[in-house]
Amino acid sequence: MESFVWDEHFVTGLAEVDKQHHRLVDVINQFGDLLTQPENIPFDKVETVFGELAAYAQYHFAEEEMLMDTQKVDQRHVHHHKHEHVNFLQEVTQLHAAISPQKPEKAKSLLNFLIYWLAYHILGSDQSMAKQVKAIRDGQTAAEAYRAEERMKEGAVEPLLHALNGLFRQVSERNRELLQLNQTLETRVTERTAELAVVNRQLEEMALTDVLTGLPNRRHAMRRLEQVWKESTRNDLPLACMMIDADGFKQVNDNFGHDAGDEVLRQLSRNLSYTVRNDDIVCRLGGDEFLVICPRTPLEGARQLADKLCREVASMRVRAGSGEWRGSVSIGVAARNAGMDNFEALIKAADEGVYCAKKNGRGCVAVAP
Repeated sequence: MESFVWDEHFVTGLAEVDKQHHRLVDVINQFGDLLTQPENIPFDKVETVFGELAAYAQYHFAEEEMLMDTQKVDQRHVHHHKHEHVNFLQEVTQLHAAISPQKPEKAKSLLNFLIYWLAYHILGSDQSMAKQVKAIRDGQTAAEAYRAEERMKEGAVEPLLHALNGLFRQVSERNRELLQLNQTLETRVTERTAELAVVNRQLEEMALTDVLTGLPNRRHAMRRLEQVWKESTRNDLPLACMMIDADGFKQVNDNFGHDAGDEVLRQLSRNLSYTVRNDDIVCRLGGDEFLVICPRTPLEGARQLADKLCREVASMRVRAGSGEWRGSVSIGVAARNAGMDNFEALIKAADEGVYCAKKNGRGCVAVAP
């Protein structure tokens, strides 16, 4: 289907100009055919045809301007004619910038602009140029040809063309303003989206972090343990964990207040974090209860690490109000085995180890039988 229908009204009588107009119309119709396909618009082909159209339009404009210079057309007309060429290229560039695979309707807006602008330009400025060139070739001066053409246009057609020219300018300016506004809004949306992403990450970190100690909280611990459990079972890798209770913590809270208890937890969490290995994950589950996840670690390796933690904590002395907390922890150690169906079973085994450690006098490490 032809988007631009050529007829005798568009013939200027200048053979080369008419030939080039025909070529422009053919490319515009190719552009239109792509946009009327029943399937998705092939964006890469649209870009190819648009590139051909833009290149040929520039070539055609240069040829027209060379013709006007060669025939010494009056500069008043030449200036107006060149100005229309420049405006066209600017407008097309702006409209093209808005086209994307997500916005196919923008390509149709560009097609409509091409059709209406070319019809308006040929019927107006190009026909006027052709008449002046013919008059100059017939012996008139450039000024005489220009004045004669202006007198002919002073009838009913000229006011219409003048009004259309003003309308084109207004629409083009409005399009540029809207495009700039859209680009500004898109930039603001992109910036706002990035800001929200940062805030969401911060909120997620807050939701996964224990406020008092800065350690991963219970929610984070369960999520991370589930991940390493899946890795362990999928790749048949060892996995261990340990549950840790601060001995005598309840007495600190009861005798010296929660501020004293909070200080004990902060210093204990720092000590645990400094003592474990880089790949180990220390989490606070709540109260005086901590979990250490030891990826790719067998039971004996976790047991040795737990013994080290016990010794390090035993050397701690924390001022607790008017008293002192003498460092001591009970640690239960467990490792994944074939009898465990899920990571909750691993935690349960480590928790039973804590019970055994407390039963054995506290301040020690135990593995549940």
